[in-house]
Amino acid sequence: VQIVSKSDIRKSNTLRLADILNEQTGLITVADFGGGEGIQLQGLDSQYTLILVDGVPLVGRSAGTLDLNRLTVGNIKQIEIVKGASSSLYGSEALGGVINIITENPKYGFKGEVNVRTGSLGTNDISASFRQRENKLGISLFVNRFSSDGFDFDESTPIANVTPFENYTFDTKLTYEFSDRFDMVFSGRVFTQNQENLSQNASTLELFTGESLINEWNSRLTSTYQVSDRFEAIFEFYATQYKTEEFLNDANGELFSENDFNQRFIRPEFRSTLEMDRGEFTSGFGLTHETLERTFFDTTPIFNARFTVA
Repeated sequence: VQIVSKSDIRKSNTLRLADILNEQTGLITVADFGGGEGIQLQGLDSQYTLILVDGVPLVGRSAGTLDLNRLTVGNIKQIEIVKGASSSLYGSEALGGVINIITENPKYGFKGEVNVRTGSLGTNDISASFRQRENKLGISLFVNRFSSDGFDFDESTPIANVTPFENYTFDTKLTYEFSDRFDMVFSGRVFTQNQENLSQNASTLELFTGESLINEWNSRLTSTYQVSDRFEAIFEFYATQYKTEEFLNDANGELFSENDFNQRFIRPEFRSTLEMDRGEFTSGFGLTHETLERTFFDTTPIFNARFTVA
């Protein structure tokens, strides 16, 4: 496992996750047709690289690519990169490898940060965070705004390579220790983006204008109970949704086209770990429920899977 520490991220002076990953050996960022960026591992397409945040998967891929620009580096503690097939643990999305983003936890005392960065092409990145832990309760909050005026390699055409956009990220984590043996952690993340949407008819040269909207949320609840010095039980509930809405209007302001994408993922899980003299024995069970609604689908695919681990 290759580790990218908090210090490495700060020294790189990067803004988004794609920037820091592009500097790592053996990792290549690839552009999506919508201006997003995915990551390639082991020479395989970006759809075979699994992206995790605190050990749980992100959803919402465009043509198989999960846009890394949805993730800011402001509240990342470290990044773990596993190169090579990990399908036996994570499924077919991990044929190339796995990237796990570990976020900051509340620490004793109070710590706050405000960061403002600006650059060419109207690029602005503003973030604020604070973390505090007193006695049994810990809390961390993170807010980020990222915007750009976009860019155009050929200004003779009305369609830009990347149109102007702005997005916001809200991230929170709460921890509470009920006792020395029982604690609970809740984390939540909300991401929203608004971007101009432009298209041109190749034959008539008619220009269509509109907007592209992205709304994403993730929530996770983890409860850990230390039954004994050698036996630990963990219950985890994870839910996430990724939704996009796009529309185009003609020159008269009338609706020309629209499409939606709505993916939901829910996974409750229970697992236990027993420490033995020569190792550990882990067992558990859970359920994965996933649905996808899309304009171009006649039906709504639903995926349900029960699993056990031993």
